[in-house]
Amino acid sequence: MTLVTSPIPPGKVSIADIAGALKTCLDILSNISANGDLECQWDMLQAKLDIERTLLLQWSDKVKLLQDVHDDCLDDLRTHHRILELLQGAVYLLTDRHQLRWMYQIFSLEEAEVSPGATYLPSSSILSTPRMEHFNNEFLRLNLRAMQPRQGLCSLAAPYLRVATLVVTFEKFIEHIQQLVSSLYSLTGGANCLDCATEMAKEDVKRCNSMRDMRLVRDAAEGVRDTIAQSARDFLVQLAQERVLKNLWFRGMEERKMNLREAHPDTFLWSLRAPQMDEDWDDLAEWLVSGSDIYWVCGKAGTGKSTFLKYLLNNPDTKRYLEVWGDNEPVSLGSFFFWSQGLCEQRCRDGMARAMLYHILSEIPRLMPILLPTLWYFAKEGADYERNGSLPLPMIPDVQLAFEKLVEPGVLDKKFCFFIDGLDEYGGGESRAVDFIQRLSRSDKIKVIVSSRPHPTFLELLGDYPKMNLDELTGGDILQYVQDKVDAHPYMRVLRDVNETRTLVLIQMLADRAEGVFLWGVLGTRAFLKGLDAFESLPDLEDRVRAIPEDLPGLYRHMLNLVEPCHREQAAKILRMCHRSKSRRSKGGVGRIWTVGLAALDGKGMEFDNFEHHSENTLRARHRQCLTLENRLASRCGGLLEVIRNEPDEEDSCFCGRPETHPTRDHDILIDSSIEFVHRSAFEWFDKLGWTTVPWVELRDQDFREDAALASMAWHQGRISHDLGASTGRTDMDLSYCMEKIYEASKFTPKFAKSMLLNIKQLVADTRRKRGENWRFTFCCLEGENSEHLEILYFGVAMGMANFVQYYMKEHGEGKRLRDLELEHGMNWWRVAADRSLVVKFLEPHFKAIQNLPPQKEMLKHLAQTGCPVPRSQLIKYLTDGEMAGSMYLAVIEDLTH
Repeated sequence: MTLVTSPIPPGKVSIADIAGALKTCLDILSNISANGDLECQWDMLQAKLDIERTLLLQWSDKVKLLQDVHDDCLDDLRTHHRILELLQGAVYLLTDRHQLRWMYQIFSLEEAEVSPGATYLPSSSILSTPRMEHFNNEFLRLNLRAMQPRQGLCSLAAPYLRVATLVVTFEKFIEHIQQLVSSLYSLTGGANCLDCATEMAKEDVKRCNSMRDMRLVRDAAEGVRDTIAQSARDFLVQLAQERVLKNLWFRGMEERKMNLREAHPDTFLWSLRAPQMDEDWDDLAEWLVSGSDIYWVCGKAGTGKSTFLKYLLNNPDTKRYLEVWGDNEPVSLGSFFFWSQGLCEQRCRDGMARAMLYHILSEIPRLMPILLPTLWYFAKEGADYERNGSLPLPMIPDVQLAFEKLVEPGVLDKKFCFFIDGLDEYGGGESRAVDFIQRLSRSDKIKVIVSSRPHPTFLELLGDYPKMNLDELTGGDILQYVQDKVDAHPYMRVLRDVNETRTLVLIQMLADRAEGVFLWGVLGTRAFLKGLDAFESLPDLEDRVRAIPEDLPGLYRHMLNLVEPCHREQAAKILRMCHRSKSRRSKGGVGRIWTVGLAALDGKGMEFDNFEHHSENTLRARHRQCLTLENRLASRCGGLLEVIRNEPDEEDSCFCGRPETHPTRDHDILIDSSIEFVHRSAFEWFDKLGWTTVPWVELRDQDFREDAALASMAWHQGRISHDLGASTGRTDMDLSYCMEKIYEASKFTPKFAKSMLLNIKQLVADTRRKRGENWRFTFCCLEGENSEHLEILYFGVAMGMANFVQYYMKEHGEGKRLRDLELEHGMNWWRVAADRSLVVKFLEPHFKAIQNLPPQKEMLKHLAQTGCPVPRSQLIKYLTDGEMAGSMYLAVIEDLTH
């Protein structure tokens, strides 16, 4: 097809003429519609046309058309004239109604010619909008004028609607514009100029609003504009890789490892040296530099296996030994630390597999379509999943297939060493976990260090691999720890002066009683230090050491008995809260005990119904509160709870403010710390015995409820994170936890639930306003105005708090029934209860917490019993036939339209 040009008469041509002609072309090309016959192909056709619009705008930027100093190519008079001829020819074509209709079946309709009720497919932009806005702004700044068509052609000012009607002819029209673009680039930069515009293409493609748009650009540019097509392909791959990794990642993936304290100085140094003649363990350093396989670290509870694996993982010598195995190439170190007290993913094989795949694919992203082809397709091409915002988790067969491929020869081009801690904390069959690791270690590119207690299954399946029994090797480390802690006490220097030999024997006796259990050494030393604080004599100190039970359960009971009676009530409340939180979390609940939240509640005397703001809500004041709580825990909870100072394991976890809003604020690891049991066995001891058999934990305060205290704590955390300028995601997490706990608490403390709901509402409103939303509470009332009274009930019904609703109507119902409110406001309570999405719209960031609440059985039953009609189809979801028959006074309706 020959490109139409318009000869220019001799004379001077200005840059303004070229800019005006280009402006007219762009304006018309940005406003071409189509009739309904093109609907299926219109998105692709628009993408093709928008690519050419974008290239025209890129050309304008390349030659600096609207800049004060333009490109030298525009100084050439012949080039200047030729550019204007091309652009003017394009303008004449675009404004010639008859030519557009005859050549391309594009109709130019005046307003009067548009049929009443006719609808047309609008023009759209995928790439060109940012450059078009910049072009228009510069055009106005320079006070330029768009080119007007010749007399007899369509006036630009007239309200013409250009409508494409046929796919084939519109494709030819796009080809015409492509020739125009290619000719302009050829005139100003040579034949290959379009192929060289890589950076501009990347910049424009990167601005696509969605992967769908990027796919359109890729497909539209394929074979025509290869630079843009390649940029789109590259970005699609990059975004798909990010989506796959985001899909594999889960909250808490690094939590257990981060919560572990660093090894005590000068301990475990022996582990990367050759064993002595009298030591019975396999040389770990030799294993690190040799072939792939499994190394097993076993030991009794409390021997420090997790701390040891973290020590190895972070030790530079470990990396140096592994580089020998990797032929002096870097070896990637990955890890997964099972945690029985954690979330489901933290104690299951699926969580371990996802963590390993996340690590491997982060290092070698090209393996994603090979190992996880289905997930890769969904991530790269799955439009439905893009609209829903999340990808489906890989199925178990997909994960199994991924690891089968992973160990095949030639798949990995890099070596990996994985550190897997706590196989005994795995929530499934122990043999299945070992089988998974054995299969993984078959690859000559992978070796695995695992740790566990010496359970029979592990002894049978792992006993023939290289191994060490940690509790047989840490005697010297425990002695080092005891000496360092005891020698730091001023009174110890006095005792050494009195009888140094007896003092050293005393220290050795304390270390020996640990019998390789590092945890016993830590807690036993704390018990011993209390004797030093009391300035006991050497004989008394010896008796104190002998009185410490040798087993861990006995030691826990002993440590609690050392707590001063005046502190036991407060300590009991904290221990109960921590146990309750851990119990629920290990059963699928959410939330941790954050130091800043518990410190706020502790600062109010553990009064969970006290919502007064802290008088000094600053980072320094909160740090001071957390430090006070840390010291109290050390003295009042028998050493069974400890503050874990670490960086947050996800971006939203930080309390101390976002860097973009507080650029000069240092991260405070104490404010972002959490509270954990000193060891898994301590939690298990509480869990097994129950509170009635644990020393002195029966409360005098009979009104104390753990769930209410946890709900109040979570609210305080949300308030603090909001006030300190943390991300809204941090506040959302706390409100989600608060929702879960208020549901539990409402069963026992409905009066507290009322106050809690009001405070939740206010905090949600504040966080919404912080996001810039002009927010107020609305819901499904058809008549009358909303009131606080109605809002409280709405929350209670939607969250299924039947006990609270019953209490609230009795105390604040003013003689009305729920049915009266239905009739008064034209609403259906059963809809509020059955369709939680109504309240989810209000608590949008917290919808998962609401979705995880138990089914609405009790709430729907209560509504029906109090005269509120409930469809039978809703009741039978939750009530058995016997329950339906046994409830004589249920208000049941048969049709949902009632």
